[in-house]
Amino acid sequence: MQQRIAKFSRILKIREDSRRNEQAILAAERSEERAALDHLTQLEGEKRQAISDFSTAGAKAVSATDLWFQRQFIDAINTDITRGQESLAEVRTRIVGTEARLVERHKDVRIMETYIDHLREANFQEQLGIEQNELDDVATMQFSRKGDY
Repeated sequence: MQQRIAKFSRILKIREDSRRNEQAILAAERSEERAALDHLTQLEGEKRQAISDFSTAGAKAVSATDLWFQRQFIDAINTDITRGQESLAEVRTRIVGTEARLVERHKDVRIMETYIDHLREANFQEQLGIEQNELDDVATMQFSRKGDY
């Protein structure tokens, strides 16, 4: 029984390692998500500033070329924002997949822990039964010796 418990304890350790790996992957993906969100926030700020500059440029005497370049800059920021949003969506999709895998890993670990606990309990009960039989044998021997006197 001890060998069986040891065998399943090794399997449990492997499953726990797998769960820890998934947790590390999830942490890295969450960090990547925060970085993407920060980048998008920064781009939105740049876009607001560029639009503000563009709208105030109309009140000043600026050449058409300057206005065109400012408009191109705003378009470039919009393109970067779109790419950032796509990247964020991709990261969030990966996070959903990783969370699902992590839940499965956690279930596997819990199942294995429960099984090992049952094995240990059965082993404990078996050991108690063996000890009880040994005590009964000792008591029987003691009782039979008293009858010899």
